[in-house]
Amino acid sequence: MNISARLIENAKFGCLAFSAPSAVWNELLADNLSLLADKGGLSIFSFATGAELLKADMTAAETVARLNALPLRVFCREDASEGASFEENAIFKCEAFDATGSFAAGIRCQAGGDIAAATGFYQGVVSADPSLARAWNLLGLCRRLNGEVEEAEKCYHKAVELAGHMPEAFCNLGILLQKSGREDDAQQLFAHALDRDNFYFNALLRRAEWLLESGQINNPEFCELNLRLLMHFSEIGAVQRHLFRSASRFDMVIEDYSEKLHSENGAMASSKIQKLQRLIEAQVLNGAWGAAAGNMQLLIGMTPQTQAEKTVAAWCRARAERILARLQGRLDNAAFVTVLQGLIPAETAVSTPEEVRKSPLSVAEFFSLVLLEVMRDGQIEPAERELLQRLRTALNVSEDAYITMFNNVRRQLAGIEVTGGLREKFSHQRLFRNLCQAAFRDGIIEESEKKILGFACKAFDISSEEFRRIIAEVPR
Repeated sequence: MNISARLIENAKFGCLAFSAPSAVWNELLADNLSLLADKGGLSIFSFATGAELLKADMTAAETVARLNALPLRVFCREDASEGASFEENAIFKCEAFDATGSFAAGIRCQAGGDIAAATGFYQGVVSADPSLARAWNLLGLCRRLNGEVEEAEKCYHKAVELAGHMPEAFCNLGILLQKSGREDDAQQLFAHALDRDNFYFNALLRRAEWLLESGQINNPEFCELNLRLLMHFSEIGAVQRHLFRSASRFDMVIEDYSEKLHSENGAMASSKIQKLQRLIEAQVLNGAWGAAAGNMQLLIGMTPQTQAEKTVAAWCRARAERILARLQGRLDNAAFVTVLQGLIPAETAVSTPEEVRKSPLSVAEFFSLVLLEVMRDGQIEPAERELLQRLRTALNVSEDAYITMFNNVRRQLAGIEVTGGLREKFSHQRLFRNLCQAAFRDGIIEESEKKILGFACKAFDISSEEFRRIIAEVPR
């Protein structure tokens, strides 16, 4: 799309304002894009698809040089370059941009299958400016395709060194090492890529396949990865084959295994939560930090007083810290920066994901799990209503707390899709298994958790024999 653009400079950053329609711009916020000098002007390329997204007829080399001289660069819509809408539409970039035009030429050659020409162009880019991490990554890819394994590895390491916040080079280096038989090193790199983007497909599938092949099917990570594959990439043949193999290892048909993934991931299996997490991840990596901050607030607002509360808070905290680290104190007065700082309490820090796994089962989490199970079929039967009332009385759950948890669980279930569009009926056994898994997540059963599980056994009429069987099946 050919558009106009103008450069706005101030003491804090340089802003390149494009005359793009709002609908187009909203799609760009969640892309993976960068600015490149190109023949006849400046182009914004997507590094997710390799496509040219926007092109502006302006003096490329001079504009790029002025932008590169600033510590922070911003893209925005021209009609949103000022006022309250600026932060929601701004895409912040800390990276430098190519001023030679060779990068754009290399991408076009690579897309056309001319790897030799692309290699030459990328080599010219890094020779002119060795700080361009994206160019090192694509040069590494071309080197690998040319069979130059050692040179490709050097390029990927350089890309990781320059842009450790991006998942691409970690994953590409992992694939290179995997093809060379260095599986353990490769898996560490895939894990690093997923730390930077939970939904980065190549790392997601390769990591999940390795866990399956190495027999780690009871590893909680395997369950989490397979849920993401099921909910976001199930139309891909390789994913379908992997999920069928996973189901077979559990002696399950795929429909039952899909339900198992939803059940064991609890509230995190909500499609609303999953879609919002994937959107936030893309926005954080792309630099759409104002939009990401707003969506993190929305995500946290969906999960108070539920089993997902601590997990979501820790997840958002990690991304807020990542953004603030890249800003390095710039734009401290910006509204979205204040939002991000609010996600990181100074005194009572939000738990990390690992700490969440080690936190004991609480009464609020227990009652939320009960509600989640009771409401699976979209209604509360008279016997279930009586059970909830007994539990509320015994656990001293207030009316306000009950209403809050009820509404949160209802929102979660609104996004959970299971086979045939139906939800299963209330199951005491499934609920008790989920309670045991939550209690065992830190490897020990504390006294408070013993009391909760003992109470659950009585409330749900779980026999001692059934209790031992369920406990034996819980992954440690």
